[in-house]
Amino acid sequence: MARYQLSNIQKRYSFSANPPVLDKIVFTIDHIHAGDHDLSSTYEVVKFLADRRIPVTVFMQATNPSNDYEFDRNNARLIYSLAPHLVTLGVHPLPKGASQQQQQKTLHIISDIIRGVTRKTPVILSYHGRGAGPMRGIHFAGIKFARGIRHAWSVNGDNPLDTPVMPLVSVSRAYEYIHERNNAGLSATLFVHSAELRRGTPQKRVFDTLVRDVMQRRLQALAYQQAMEHDFHHTGTSVISTPPQATGVMRLSALTKKGKRPISVNFSIKQRDGHYRNHVSNVNTRQFNLPVGKYRVSAQIGRTTVNKDLILTATQGIHHIFLMPV
Repeated sequence: MARYQLSNIQKRYSFSANPPVLDKIVFTIDHIHAGDHDLSSTYEVVKFLADRRIPVTVFMQATNPSNDYEFDRNNARLIYSLAPHLVTLGVHPLPKGASQQQQQKTLHIISDIIRGVTRKTPVILSYHGRGAGPMRGIHFAGIKFARGIRHAWSVNGDNPLDTPVMPLVSVSRAYEYIHERNNAGLSATLFVHSAELRRGTPQKRVFDTLVRDVMQRRLQALAYQQAMEHDFHHTGTSVISTPPQATGVMRLSALTKKGKRPISVNFSIKQRDGHYRNHVSNVNTRQFNLPVGKYRVSAQIGRTTVNKDLILTATQGIHHIFLMPV
């Protein structure tokens, strides 16, 4: 079986402060894949991370209905035994659309396997599949945190049962996502299948870059459950809230209207009922700490300008995304 190897890395994460004040990243993997002579198995990927003392969570999907699921149990045992202090096993339910009875049966099967391997009852889950995410009327007893596959999020808008994950289309976009999340006092969660980590894929490029950043102390890797406990029980309100000064956090971003790709623009901010003004050039995203009030914000590229009126408060941050018709 192919051992996992990092590809050549060009970019470096440069947003974080000096160690030990580092932006936080969580590594999660869906399913347990066998791999081939060219592609590393999930076991080899987890071993690679564990050998470098990087925590990782693997969400198990029970796939073999014969022989008491011994195939899944043995795979889980092999992966968990690599480093019980670094490897966490979570539940991977059926895709959205399954009934409560079907989901509950799968939850019990996977939970029993994990409990037998780790001697712990799993409390984390991964949504998956087309249109995945919390489904009305479906409940997973005992689950505290669920990693979804949403990419969009807003400050103070997250739900413990649908933690968004970063887009894996490019290293730059992943970096922006990590920086935005950490600026709001939250960790950033990576979602990948080990079967996607074949040489030359965008997923492998992003994954390898973030692993290298952790190894070189430009990012801090946390276990998924540890990060969620912090995000939802000790939220970053000290970062995003602003008591006596009456200020708030505003982030502006720009994407192409077609294709939703980051694009560099000139941002302009004018307070409608005050004297505050700001202008930044040639950026695709920027965060501002501003006095509360009403604002007219603009994004300009060439002769194209898009305007938006926003109201900023001290208790609710704003992330406005301009869709540029270019």
